[in-house]
Amino acid sequence: MVEFESEKYDAAFIDIYMPGINGMDTAQKIRESGDGCLIIFCTTSVEHAVQSYRVRAFDYLLKPYTDEQLADIFKACMRALKNCSAFIEVNSGWENAKVMLDDIIFTDYYNHYIQIHTAESVVRSHMSFPEFLKLLLIYPQFLCCYRNCIINMDKVSMLDERDFLMINGERIPIARGSKSALKHRYADYAFSKLNGGI
Repeated sequence: MVEFESEKYDAAFIDIYMPGINGMDTAQKIRESGDGCLIIFCTTSVEHAVQSYRVRAFDYLLKPYTDEQLADIFKACMRALKNCSAFIEVNSGWENAKVMLDDIIFTDYYNHYIQIHTAESVVRSHMSFPEFLKLLLIYPQFLCCYRNCIINMDKVSMLDERDFLMINGERIPIARGSKSALKHRYADYAFSKLNGGI
């Protein structure tokens, strides 16, 4: 397969059944190069729908599909790409730092500092957690999963019984008292996103 630079493309439409390499392996190669490209599977079978979550697929389009279905997916892609360009601005040290929402994996609060974890760095800002909540929780992809911690649901690699496993390998625990509600929120978000509702 030719080396794929994820950041150069907004979206990739991939058939699962292809000669030489299947679509799921192709998607995995794309993900190894980054998260900047939306992946939409186009296939004749629902067999790989669950597996598509592993490569953080944006949508799963069954053949034969209509022009209307394709148009809906393009509209959803445009909404998602617009969200990717959104950012928050926080004071970090002596200057304001602009943090792209799509770069945020999770945030936590330590020693009076908000810590914004991205793939590249940790941005620290001296502010209260309730004040920070107002900046982030207006966006549907963010979920407060236990006291003073917010995850980006777009950056969840896997959900198990006790934790969210994030794409950077970090495990973020789920609050015991709210476990069922939080898992339900995540499932609803993933379903809505897969069906073009977000």
